[in-house]
Amino acid sequence: MIYLEYLLDAGAGGMRCPPWVDDGGYWLNTADHTMIGATRASPEFHIPSTVHRLTAQQVEDRQVAIHNVTPMMKDGATPDDAMVEMTEAEVRTVIQNWVAAR
Repeated sequence: MIYLEYLLDAGAGGMRCPPWVDDGGYWLNTADHTMIGATRASPEFHIPSTVHRLTAQQVEDRQVAIHNVTPMMKDGATPDDAMVEMTEAEVRTVIQNWVAAR
């Protein structure tokens, strides 16, 4: 897989994931409006050179850096509990699991 940090495309129907992203829309960075997505390892199409290609480790590091500014949240212990901040270890596990699933 190729991991991408990209911006949404604006079109007549509104904002959408670019067509060269096979699996996208993950982990918005509100500072620059980028998201994470993935595409096949040997695409038969052009990915713009302005799009950042990331390693799995870079995706993980990006999310930890964003988490330090805007914490990722998870459900509380029971359905009635408020959302709680994830630990850095939990953030890393979420990203590692996402990468492994691709």
